[in-house]
Amino acid sequence: MIRFKNTTNWVHFFDELKEKHHCDQKSQIQFVSTSHEGMVHRHIGVMSRAQHQIARRATNTREMLLLSAGKLFQEGGYVRASIHRIAAAVNAPKGTFYSYFRSKEELASILVDRQFAAIYQSLSLAPGESAYDQLKLHFHFLAMEPPTIAIAPLQLLATLAAEAPAIPPDIGQRIADGIHVWDRQLGDLISLAHIEKGTSVAQDSTKLAVLLTTCWCGAIVRRKSNPSFNLVDDFVPFALALLSLGEPKQGNQA
Repeated sequence: MIRFKNTTNWVHFFDELKEKHHCDQKSQIQFVSTSHEGMVHRHIGVMSRAQHQIARRATNTREMLLLSAGKLFQEGGYVRASIHRIAAAVNAPKGTFYSYFRSKEELASILVDRQFAAIYQSLSLAPGESAYDQLKLHFHFLAMEPPTIAIAPLQLLATLAAEAPAIPPDIGQRIADGIHVWDRQLGDLISLAHIEKGTSVAQDSTKLAVLLTTCWCGAIVRRKSNPSFNLVDDFVPFALALLSLGEPKQGNQA
């Protein structure tokens, strides 16, 4: 538990935490990962706040293949989405795929990086916004699913993670690294939200963030197996209540 002896220390802590949050967001324009080829920097496209940047992308063949693969991955997983199926979905011959990607693993790696970039962007605190409101927006973003959005970042990532033994190790490592960054950034936002509300800073907010990200991945998997489970109405209030920042719905059993 963090305690402040005076207002000056409280304000100083708040400013430092807010500055750290903004600096972390700037670092996400390029995602650094480790693979069997060594350290590589991959340029990634970051989803806008309106969450429709994917729809506005130029309809070129490469992007169409990425969109096709993303839909197949989130619906049935990595293994079932063959290169033939990915190409056929956009009426392209299988050979066209290799004009843009060396392998299905390379394409999946690009998609994983993009989904985490979208998640980090949804955590970005803009000037004038409260951390609490940004947390709610972040949770609503995580709850988005088709057809509202073509590729739902957390749905794709949770589906890939669920078949970890069958996916290439590099992709599994990318997901693990991405979740680690997500945990840290979410923990920072949780701390800011508690400060804004004048409550004690959460005891180890990073652990709270880890709990939340784990619960979110579980909720996504549950939603796929139980369509009646409503993420916005049934899970978001639970997530806010878990942070002591909101009240759960009466009778809600998330």
